[in-house]
Amino acid sequence: MSDRLADMRHIRFLLYEIFDVESLTQYEHFADHSKETFEMALETGYKLAREVFWPAYQPFDREGIHFKDGHVTTPAGMKEIWKQCKEGGWFAPGADYDYGGQQFPHLLTATTSYLFNCANTSAYMYVGSAAGAALLIEKYGTDEQKAEYLEKLYSGTWGGTMCLTEPQAGSSLGDITTTAVPENGHFKIRGVKRFISSGDHDLAENIVHPVLAKLPGAPPGVKGISLFLVPKYRLDGTYNDVATAGVEHKLGLRAQATATLNFGEKDDCHGWLLGAENRGLECMFALMNGARIHTGIQAVAGASAAYQCALQYTQERLQGRSVSSKDPSAEQAAIIKHPDVRRMLLHQKAFVEGNLSLLLFTAKLSDIRHASTDEAEQQRAHLLLEILTPIAKAHCSDGAFESIRLALQCYGGAGFCEEFPVAQMLRDNKVYSIYEGTNGIQAMDLLGRKVPMNGGEALRALIQEISETIDAARKLEPLKEMAQSVEDIQNTVAEVTMHLGAIGMSGDREMYICNASDYLDMFSAMVIGWQHLQMATAAQKALDAGSDDKDFYTGVVKTASYYCRRSIPKALAIATILKSNERTALDYEEAWF
Repeated sequence: MSDRLADMRHIRFLLYEIFDVESLTQYEHFADHSKETFEMALETGYKLAREVFWPAYQPFDREGIHFKDGHVTTPAGMKEIWKQCKEGGWFAPGADYDYGGQQFPHLLTATTSYLFNCANTSAYMYVGSAAGAALLIEKYGTDEQKAEYLEKLYSGTWGGTMCLTEPQAGSSLGDITTTAVPENGHFKIRGVKRFISSGDHDLAENIVHPVLAKLPGAPPGVKGISLFLVPKYRLDGTYNDVATAGVEHKLGLRAQATATLNFGEKDDCHGWLLGAENRGLECMFALMNGARIHTGIQAVAGASAAYQCALQYTQERLQGRSVSSKDPSAEQAAIIKHPDVRRMLLHQKAFVEGNLSLLLFTAKLSDIRHASTDEAEQQRAHLLLEILTPIAKAHCSDGAFESIRLALQCYGGAGFCEEFPVAQMLRDNKVYSIYEGTNGIQAMDLLGRKVPMNGGEALRALIQEISETIDAARKLEPLKEMAQSVEDIQNTVAEVTMHLGAIGMSGDREMYICNASDYLDMFSAMVIGWQHLQMATAAQKALDAGSDDKDFYTGVVKTASYYCRRSIPKALAIATILKSNERTALDYEEAWF
């Protein structure tokens, strides 16, 4: 087990020097806050993560959840975590004061969420799920619904979920069969939902389920989906015919109750419409887009914890001697001295820092979109958030799994054993590329929707942001090569986008979409290269100003250099493939498989 879960020095660098979290206090919504309150939240959050969540990480995995007679029991110790989160206000640090929250910027709450996920995602998911349900009610609920539900959800008195997936309808939500029939001021809900995180547990008095269902006579497909509030217990305490049919036995996140829920087995499940009829998917996606970015936070947090474990292990583990040493009697070297181990560690560091920067940038965009009164500023934040969400979900989760694989590799045979936590981290991390919309769907969303959206308006906004960073970096002599590297991938992305766009315009949609995953990989290298260049620019300016923290800032610059020299050339190679019109997978007949 590592002595630390994340690099707090680097996190503060991102918060204060890159994204200037204090600048958000210019908005009335955040005006009560200051660096003092931000620091208090950071310190308290990291202490809770290190001292409460983290010690339970491996024990929770070994114990798992228990399901008997239709009821879920969480691991011993989870009730204490829930209790401490309630007492500390961690269910709603970003909620409005009116609902018992602390009205922190999302940039700050995304950071504390990251710290909790570094320590124990299975445990923190129970806490975070309640806030997700509350956000839907806050955005789309009636005044009566807000009064009835929000304080209880934001205080941790009740838990929450989101219920989309069905056994026969995963990503294809237009095929759901759950029904909602109007009856005396409510709706009778009947159907089955599967893979419901925090679907049942023994932590709260009630669990509120936002459920997608179809009204009688609704249009076919996604245009006929509505959203309903379906609590496990009605407001008068009556059981609401929401039965837990079972829980999944999973590769990872074993302390998290991923449940199958049966609604209306006895034809007595009441639901209440949330938002407008047949607009349920639109409502749910207000939560889903945030959930996709949060999935990226979960993934990168796991990679951070694994990197910190691997770093400590390689500094302590003695094995072999320097490759340049010819003396077999020389003292053994710590394995961090070996070239390939250093390469693996640096790859992990570059991944974690570049992708965390992206995730916190999206958090700041969310704050601006929410708090700004300038319509142009709001719209720009919205456009950037839209185009970066698939990257934040897909690239962060795919890359995190590879990063943790390298952390495990640093341990050698010990990493394959459950004695150390990295094996569990690898298992836990795999689901992030699957849930909240598989990464293949994220790639199709990027290439098929977000890039051509509004005539390419979002892409143009992103390119402008990147170009401004390139121009600033070019003014610093040590960063000119790096700036050129990011400009090269930016120009290549533009060229490939035009090439693929011509294929799409020709009507060959299958060929167009077949390239989506590779396109996302290439696009992501541009985005993460940009984030590294932005960090390197701030760090180089600090070095030029004579900062006493020379090792830290030099590390930032060198890490960025590694990414630009190692990862961007690989993305340029992907571009060559994308421009070749390679279509073997499309022409491959089923019989040949």
